[in-house]
Amino acid sequence: MSVVSLALSNYIMVAELLGLWGMLASNVFLNKRTIKVTRVVIILIFVEAICWAVERYTREIGYLTYTRIILAPTIYLLHAIIMLGIIEMAGFADKHRFLLYLPILISAPILYTSQQTHIIYYFNENNLYVAADNLMRYYPYFLFLFYVIVFVGTFTIRYAYYGTSERRSILISIIAATIGVIAHLILDIDVDYSTLFASLLLIYYLSLYVLTAKEDTLTHLLNRQCYYADMEKRKDMITAIASVDMNDLKKINDYQGHDAGDKALATVAECFIRNRIKNKRVYRVGGDEFAIFYMGQNEEEVKADIENMRKYISRTPYVCAFGYEMVHESDVERAIITADKKMYINKSVLKRDNEKKIAAHREETIRIMHEALGSGMWGMEFDEHGNIDVVKWSKEFRKMIGYKDEKDFPDELESWSDLLHPDDRERVLREFYDTIADYSGKKNYNVEYRLKVKSGEWRWFHAIGRLLRSDDGKPLSYVGMFVDISDKKMA
Repeated sequence: MSVVSLALSNYIMVAELLGLWGMLASNVFLNKRTIKVTRVVIILIFVEAICWAVERYTREIGYLTYTRIILAPTIYLLHAIIMLGIIEMAGFADKHRFLLYLPILISAPILYTSQQTHIIYYFNENNLYVAADNLMRYYPYFLFLFYVIVFVGTFTIRYAYYGTSERRSILISIIAATIGVIAHLILDIDVDYSTLFASLLLIYYLSLYVLTAKEDTLTHLLNRQCYYADMEKRKDMITAIASVDMNDLKKINDYQGHDAGDKALATVAECFIRNRIKNKRVYRVGGDEFAIFYMGQNEEEVKADIENMRKYISRTPYVCAFGYEMVHESDVERAIITADKKMYINKSVLKRDNEKKIAAHREETIRIMHEALGSGMWGMEFDEHGNIDVVKWSKEFRKMIGYKDEKDFPDELESWSDLLHPDDRERVLREFYDTIADYSGKKNYNVEYRLKVKSGEWRWFHAIGRLLRSDDGKPLSYVGMFVDISDKKMA
C-alpha cells in the first residue's frame, strides 16, 4: 500500500485532525494542558491509522511476520490509550491517574505475549488470526469499553450541574460509536476505527470548548455570560431564584492572600453543587456573588436545598448570605431584585451576629479582669436599631451594693437608675446616653455619683464604660465597671 493510497483512504480522518490541530492554536478558553493532551491524542490517532494500514498489508503475505505479531496488540492498546487521552483532556484522571493507567499496564504484557500463550488470540503458520475459544477473545474490546464507560461516567459527573443539553451531543456520539463498534464485533467485520476516533475527538473538543466557554475557570460554576443568556432563554422554566454572597472575601484576600481567597471561593462553590438536584443551575456572577436558577422546583424544595447548602458551608471556615424568591407570572427580573434584597438583609444579620460574637468575647475578657480586680462589672446589648436590648449586672456589683441575685436586683436599667442620688441623676443619665449617641466612638462614659445601697446608705461610686460598635458606628454592647470610692471621698 502506497503512501498516497493510505492518505486517500483516510482522507476524512486526516482532514479532520489537521483542521483540529489548526484550531488549537487559536484557543482562548481551554488551558495549555488540555491543548497539549489534545495534540498527543491527534498524534496517537495518526499512529493508529498507520499501524492498522501496515497490519492490514501484512495479512496479505502468505507467511507470518514479527511485524504483524507486534502491530496487532499495539493497535488494541492504542484504542484504549486514545480513550484514556480523551479522558485526560478535561483533567478527569487527575485524582485517580494510577488506577486509570493500571488496566493498560496490566494488559500490555498479556496482549504482547498472547502469540505464545494463546490466551486471547494467536496467528497460525498460515498467517491467519485465531481467537481464543472463550470470553478472553473479547478482552481487547472489554478494555476499550471500560475506558468508554469511565469517560461517560466522569464526563457526566463533571458537568452534572450544567443540565443535559450541554452534554447531549458528546454522549449521543459516544453511545452511537459504541453501538457501531459492538455491531462490527457481532458481525465479525474488521475495520479501522481511526476515522471514528477522529470524528469523536472533533465533536468532543467542540463540546469541551463550548462547556468551558460557559464555565467560570476558578469555581467551575456557570459564568456571568451564561447567567444572562439563561435569564432570557429559560425565563419560562425558572420557578425560583436564589441570590448568594460570600462574607469577608476582601478580608481573606487582604490578610491571607489571593490564593486563600481563591481557595475560599472554590470551597464555597463546591458546597453549592454538592447536592446535585435536577434542574438547578449555579452561576458565579461576580467576585463573591453567586446566583441559582431553579426550574420546576416548588418553594419547599428550594428551602430544603438552601438549608443543605448552609449545612455544607457551616462545615467550612466561611459564611454565605442567602436570599431567594419564587418567580410569579414569569417575572424573572423582579424575582432577582427581591432575592438580592433578601440576601443583603441576611448578610446584614450575619454580619451583626458575627460582630456580637466578637463583642461578647471581648466582654468576657473584661469580665474576667474585673473579677480579678474585685470591681463590679456591668454590660448591655443593643438591637439592630441601637436600642438597649439586654442589661446585665455582675454578681460583684450586686454584692458591692448589698444585693444577692437577679430576683433581689433585676437585670434592668431602672434597677440602677432608680437608686441614683437626686442631685446626680440628671447628670449621670445624660452622660450615659450621650456616650451611646456618639457614633464617632470618641466619647467614653466616665462619672462619679452617689448610689443608695440596700442598707439605705448613700455611697460614692466611680463608673466608667466603653461602647463596642459595628463598622457603621451603631452600638453593639456597652461594657463598664463600678468602683466604690466612698472611703476616698471621706478622706
